[in-house]
Amino acid sequence: MRVMRRRTFVKTVLGTGLAAPAWAFQRVKSYDVIVIGAGAIGCTTAYYLREEGLSVCLLDKGPAGREASWASAGMIQPIGSSKSEAWPSRAALLSRKLYDDLEPRLFEETGKRIGYGGDGGLVVVFQEADAAQLETTVRSQAGDDFPAQLLSREDARTREPGLPDQVVAAALLPAHRFLDPRIFTAVIAEAARKKGVIVREEMPASGLIWSGKTVVGVLAGVEKIAGGIVINAAGAWAGRVDEQLPMRIRPVHGQILSLQGPKGGLRHNIQKRGAGGYITPRVDGRVLVGATNEDFGYEKKLTPSGLRTLSGLVHDVMPHLAAHRVLDIWSGLRPGSPDGLPVIGPDPRAEAGYLWAAGHGGNGMMQNPATAKVVTDFVMKRTPRIPVESVRPERLIE
Repeated sequence: MRVMRRRTFVKTVLGTGLAAPAWAFQRVKSYDVIVIGAGAIGCTTAYYLREEGLSVCLLDKGPAGREASWASAGMIQPIGSSKSEAWPSRAALLSRKLYDDLEPRLFEETGKRIGYGGDGGLVVVFQEADAAQLETTVRSQAGDDFPAQLLSREDARTREPGLPDQVVAAALLPAHRFLDPRIFTAVIAEAARKKGVIVREEMPASGLIWSGKTVVGVLAGVEKIAGGIVINAAGAWAGRVDEQLPMRIRPVHGQILSLQGPKGGLRHNIQKRGAGGYITPRVDGRVLVGATNEDFGYEKKLTPSGLRTLSGLVHDVMPHLAAHRVLDIWSGLRPGSPDGLPVIGPDPRAEAGYLWAAGHGGNGMMQNPATAKVVTDFVMKRTPRIPVESVRPERLIE
């Protein structure tokens, strides 16, 4: 199945006697699919759609991959069971498998690695009383696809020599991985280009083109781009693309810092039970510490309060890193939704031609390739490969 091409659409409109829009008679660039937003989700979706043989145009208001994907820590943390109907667990589990597939494929296609690796995640505790509660949590996850394992202090420090002496016990989450979102997005954008995806940077979408109640293209400034399907993957700006299709997606501000890691680096994502935040490694030996959650609208900034929070995480989770060199500090905007779930699928306010792939909050990289595959299923008129009832747009439309 192929989505309707532009010339076919115009012929169909004229053939039925319906009033064709004025732009239907102009020379316009035409694609099977237009993806708005060249972050990780937009680039991955474009990549998979091109593999289906569709012509794809990928638009971004700035350079590709420089918003939420640039700021993300990139923790891949699948939990739960693939038998679950819950979107977060199913999407994370599927994404982990898809990343395992993408890593060698993208290397073969581009000659570049994506900064993917790690030996799991560790949830640590520093008090004996907390160790008992941790054991209860581990037992409750016995039915997961990748069940947690309880580690003694000695076993935990054998697996991760960089852990502090104060650790009493840890839970090993074997399916967890880390990913460098900046590298990943750049590499999959390159792979998409090599496959024939047209990437238009510095080209903000200023609205949609409509024929009746059907979306048939995108306005990008004075340029009109025709498309059989338009996919909105515009991150924190997704709800503002067209006034006829608003969506309750808002920017959630986050600050992150990177440190020079311990000698030998880290092999696991590290978290402290009951505490917010994380420490996650990079393949080059750095460690990332994050992240804050703030409401600053669309303003990105570094604040003393945010830096105190990040410093507190270091002291709380891996205190011996407090004397290590700070390498970088940055902030970014995650696309948040009222219920913390993304918005995926067709919008009922449009009869055809429009799909959402936005609102993932801080879970964008964790759910990225699963989202891209599900959106591709929608475009190709296939049943989505994992349940989408909880993430459909209807729930957030007022």
